[in-house]
Formats: sequence, C-alpha cells, structure tokens
Amino acid sequence: MAKVLKFKDVNSDVEHRMKEFEKLRVKFKAEVKKAEAKRAAAGKPSKGIFKSISEFFSDSPANAVAKR
Repeated sequence: MAKVLKFKDVNSDVEHRMKEFEKLRVKFKAEVKKAEAKRAAAGKPSKGIFKSISEFFSDSPANAVAKR
C-alpha cells in the first residue's frame, strides 16, 4: 500500500533539501570567487574556449610561426 505522508513530514523534507541546496550554492559561489581571484592574480585574462578554438582555426601556419 502507498504510504500517506503527513504535511509535517513533507514540509520537514522540503526544508532539509532547501538547506542542502543553500549549502551547495554557497560552496559553489566561494569556488567561483576563488577561481576569479586566481585568474586576477595570474594577470593574464583567460580566453573562452570558443575564442581559443576560433583563433586556432583562423590562424594560418605562417602567422603562427610569425607570432612566436
């Protein structure tokens, strides 16, 4: 038979899941801040993967040698 949940049990479970979600959100937000600080400390702005790939294919071999 199906178990009938009481409203109090369901509410408690929802509150527990919301607390877990908030912990994860804070954790990931801290990781993002650490990554931004690391990039800023490196001094060189990072390129996005799309820009890196497009630059790779747009450069001819002659231009790649000249850049070095």
